[in-house]
Amino acid sequence: MCGILGLIHRSPGQRPQLPDELLARLAHRGPDDRGAYTDSHVQLGHTRLSIIDLTQAGRQPMATRDGRYVATFNGEIYNYLELRAELVAVGEHFDTHTDTEVLIAAYRHWGRECLDRFLGMFAFVIWDRQKKEAFLARDRCGEKPLFYCFDGDRFAFASELKALLPMLGHTPALNVSAVDMYLHYQYVPEPLTLLEGIHKLAAGHSMTLTLDDWRAIPARYWCVETAGIPVSGALTRDRILSAIREDVENAVRLTLRSDVPVGVALSGGIDSGAIAVIAQRHYSQPMHAFCVGYPGRPPYDERQQARALAESLGMIVHEVELPIDSFVEFFPDLVSIMDEPIADPAAFGHYSIPRAAAQQGIKVLLSGVGGDEVFWGYPYTTQAVALNQLAIRQPWISAVAGLTGASAFQKFLIKVANYPRAHSALRRAADTLQRLGDRHNPPDQLLYYMLHPEFPGPFAHKRNLYGPAMEALEPTNPFLPTAIGSRGFDQVPAAIIRMLFETWLVSNCLSLGDRVSMSVGVETRMPFLDARLIGHVMALRARYPDHALGQKDWLRAALKGVVPDDVLARPKAGFQPPVREWLSGVVNRYASGLRDGALVRAGVLAGDRIDYVCTQLSSSWYGLLLAYKLVLLETWYQRIVAT
Repeated sequence: MCGILGLIHRSPGQRPQLPDELLARLAHRGPDDRGAYTDSHVQLGHTRLSIIDLTQAGRQPMATRDGRYVATFNGEIYNYLELRAELVAVGEHFDTHTDTEVLIAAYRHWGRECLDRFLGMFAFVIWDRQKKEAFLARDRCGEKPLFYCFDGDRFAFASELKALLPMLGHTPALNVSAVDMYLHYQYVPEPLTLLEGIHKLAAGHSMTLTLDDWRAIPARYWCVETAGIPVSGALTRDRILSAIREDVENAVRLTLRSDVPVGVALSGGIDSGAIAVIAQRHYSQPMHAFCVGYPGRPPYDERQQARALAESLGMIVHEVELPIDSFVEFFPDLVSIMDEPIADPAAFGHYSIPRAAAQQGIKVLLSGVGGDEVFWGYPYTTQAVALNQLAIRQPWISAVAGLTGASAFQKFLIKVANYPRAHSALRRAADTLQRLGDRHNPPDQLLYYMLHPEFPGPFAHKRNLYGPAMEALEPTNPFLPTAIGSRGFDQVPAAIIRMLFETWLVSNCLSLGDRVSMSVGVETRMPFLDARLIGHVMALRARYPDHALGQKDWLRAALKGVVPDDVLARPKAGFQPPVREWLSGVVNRYASGLRDGALVRAGVLAGDRIDYVCTQLSSSWYGLLLAYKLVLLETWYQRIVAT
């Protein structure tokens, strides 16, 4: 795992190596080594976190023997040993034991089709000196980041914004459309960023940049919606569960490949619990397990359950306790670490686990991230499938719901749906009509993010907060990331999974996880995002839909006898910090920074509404969350952009 950055110049010239102070901006991603390469068209840089082949043979940027190909690579190709054997059989020669050399050889032999063979997480740039061509790619789910900025003369790229911005020579303006999305999503959905002219190479995409035509057009090579290879023949439930169990075990085993110690981030839930059980079974030494909790051990503190499982497996347990004051004090530094504003209240806890791992000398950490996304872990996603399929099968219901879109009618339906004395059938009917009739959701889109419990919140407040720069935005602007078109009845489940992957998973979970772990030089690996596992599950559910079977039904049933029954039976709790206390503390401490800040100067936030943000807005939960997002955004601009 590493940090990468560089410049590609359209015109030839004498190019110095990238300065060491620029490479130092990514030193946290690669504290073990750094290197640079330059020729008349490119300047490439790399900071290395040594995980595979710890010798100097793994130094990057890495060139082939003949010097034609040069790569700077961030990530891990887990199946590099199998690919290496396959390449040796066709005449390739290797001088190191690194997966980087396998990556270059795979590209040389298979071209861009090499991406179909890689199992792992990656973001890389390969420069072909002979063809004067750069090939960039990012892994299927987006575990590793890649930012870029392209103009008529130069193409700049980096693993993080804090390394990209100094290469631009100017300060980009805020992208007001992305700001509006951020205030709904709590993150910026890729490929957008908050800065004009700066993009993320989207997950599952590659890009070829040649000096002749000088175009940077991303091309998709993978999509979760179409990832499954059709399953032929009838399968029993036992066969389905056996296949999933085998896929999960293979994925965990593959992510254990490392020349440094591997640990586990462990909660009390099924996802991390399954990984811990399988990983320890295939690991020769007692693994280190890390769990998080809070002072006084409130009901949502899962340390007891995590410790019980870890000790039953013979693991070495480390507990991390998170006081409220620590979060408030650390907030500005946490914003810098995140590199982008991600208003997930769980960020501090997610940072504290890899920090504790680093203190114990653990450089690789297995995580359960992805289990919820692959196996229907979120209630709003299964509700989205049910409501969209209902609207397709019974179009008259949508027609009736369309008559309920008026604000007063919507409020009435919400009251009925939540009235405890009303008959359950009446409450369900009112909820269905309210959801399908909500006029915020564009009529040409699947109903999805309006079902998320927090997404609708800003609609009630932002018109009272926005400055002149936001006036031209369309009301449907927040829904642009989910504008994937309509789907047929049987296609709805896969489309919902796609929207989940392409918004929440990549831009919140994976972005946050990458930044907080790499800030302390720890590589996080997520077995549930194994491409073979995902593809198999998507293929199976296309034939045997599982969204109505219950939360994570397939995963729970597949792991019966592998994971203890009490873990499998535990309902999803998620990461539950003392959110209101944390957010209130941050708003009270730092909201004054909004006065005459970057958001006001850019016309994003109305200057005469700052007192309202600092006091009245935070009186409700949705208002408090919105105030926190604004404070985080302002702090991010000052820490990352304005420096």
